[in-house]
Amino acid sequence: MGIDPGLERLGYAVIEMEKNLYRVHGYGLVSTRQEDSVPLRLKTIYDDVRQLVEKYSPERILMEQLVFARNVTTAMVVSEVRGVVMLLAAQLSLPLEEIAPSQLKRAICGNGRATKSQIQRSVQRFLGLAEVPKPDDVADALALAMIGAMRR
Repeated sequence: MGIDPGLERLGYAVIEMEKNLYRVHGYGLVSTRQEDSVPLRLKTIYDDVRQLVEKYSPERILMEQLVFARNVTTAMVVSEVRGVVMLLAAQLSLPLEEIAPSQLKRAICGNGRATKSQIQRSVQRFLGLAEVPKPDDVADALALAMIGAMRR
């Protein structure tokens, strides 16, 4: 299971590899309402991700590492979301692996400085999706899940 953490939108994807072919089980967004308090939004994320884990029974979770240099407020909120996912993984005894954004880009696009649109197009092509996955949170989660499937 790949997870791209965010408070407003958390991207998720579940993929496995069978005979060198990707099999997509599901992907999408966990969304929270801006008018809700941060604790309530974190609980929503916890509950929704837990339901997804129970539904798909992934072997592990791959999550994008936090790399922010500019916006400290955003970094702190994303860190809280990451903590919720880490707690959930620990409670369910699910291995959790973190992937740096540059590693993700290099693995999917062959370039550690690939753009969001390059990731989206590469994921679409590799997975044979009819449309480019949007928003980029979903594309990143799909890319993370692809990396997890490759490493299995």
